[in-house]
Amino acid sequence: MVKRTKKEFKDYNDFRDRPFGLKWGTAYAMDDLMKGVRANEEYALKTNKARRQMTREEIDTVLSESFLQKKEVILQLNLLDEFGRLLDDLSGFFDGEAYEDYFVLNDHIIRWEDVRHIETKKVIKWFDVAMFSDTTLLKKEGDLKKELTLDLDKDEFYQPFFEEGDWHEFE
Repeated sequence: MVKRTKKEFKDYNDFRDRPFGLKWGTAYAMDDLMKGVRANEEYALKTNKARRQMTREEIDTVLSESFLQKKEVILQLNLLDEFGRLLDDLSGFFDGEAYEDYFVLNDHIIRWEDVRHIETKKVIKWFDVAMFSDTTLLKKEGDLKKELTLDLDKDEFYQPFFEEGDWHEFE
């Protein structure tokens, strides 16, 4: 058994510590408290929209596509939380492990009757981003060519880059 000593706070130079036993009683960060309050409020107010109930054949089709093409799936269950709301979506990869009563998604056992909706996750590639999603930004071809040309501006601060042969001047 470890014997503990009483915590004593002694004065140091001109510093006078608080006279009560709890040293940091009022030092709880208000920002952390408010982050917790906002997170609790967000959790309490969230609702998950119910998607269409799928048949077993439709679920099998999506799982087969996920397994054969290595696509991630998003799964909504028919299960409710303690407040009567649908649970959050599950996502993961299906490895092909399926039985009569259940299948396995990311090492989690999912019963067939608990599945409400399943779909493959739509992945947007970085190179498929549309440059101009708003058509009002598109201009005439001539205006676009004008904007794409670069003008070389030389001012009093401009200094040309030295070529290889120019270094001998500074030796």
